[in-house]
Amino acid sequence: MPKSRSIKLVVGLAAVFLLPWLFLRTLRDTIAQPYDAGEFSFSGWTLTLNDGVSPGGASLGLQPPTMLLSSLFDQLFERTMASMTTPGGSVIPIVLRSELRGEVGTVLPPVEILEMARAAGLERATLDPVCMAVKRQPFSGRTRELYFVLFDSPETLAFRRSLRDLVAERGVDGAFTEDRLDLVLPIAGSDAGFDTWWPLAVDRDTDCQAPIL
Repeated sequence: MPKSRSIKLVVGLAAVFLLPWLFLRTLRDTIAQPYDAGEFSFSGWTLTLNDGVSPGGASLGLQPPTMLLSSLFDQLFERTMASMTTPGGSVIPIVLRSELRGEVGTVLPPVEILEMARAAGLERATLDPVCMAVKRQPFSGRTRELYFVLFDSPETLAFRRSLRDLVAERGVDGAFTEDRLDLVLPIAGSDAGFDTWWPLAVDRDTDCQAPIL
């Protein structure tokens, strides 16, 4: 084989394997760049009740400023260029609807939980953004995706422990046994079934993609 043809073959093979690798590396580097929350605050959000009937999702949640959601979604789309759905009225679930089924919902109605959350100062609490994260799962021959911001909030954990103790005092044991509910604000998903992701357990080592500034 002539030397020139050998060189062309090597260059061609290098292009076949190297270019996709460079593309994926660039994509990963882009996705890992910090997200900019701009002037939006991570405190002073609004507590809200969700009267939905499906078992998933929030009964009590914290609602952020609408423009914060729009800003983070736009930044996410610029990086992934993927067709995604945005949740309507996105909130951080504090109490799940599934946690109020049966006796728990009888001895501790949602309206009382809302009043307790306001008295505990959850609307004044500062949420600490951990990262922009993604959860993936196989579904009907394809892969579902949920992009979300993960937060830390000691005040929220303390509030859930107070609910557990109150329900136990009223004669119902075993409620709110999971003191730590990962605080997640949905940003976008591959489909509209956002409530079906809960309860959502976050693995910070594998799910987190980029920090939030």
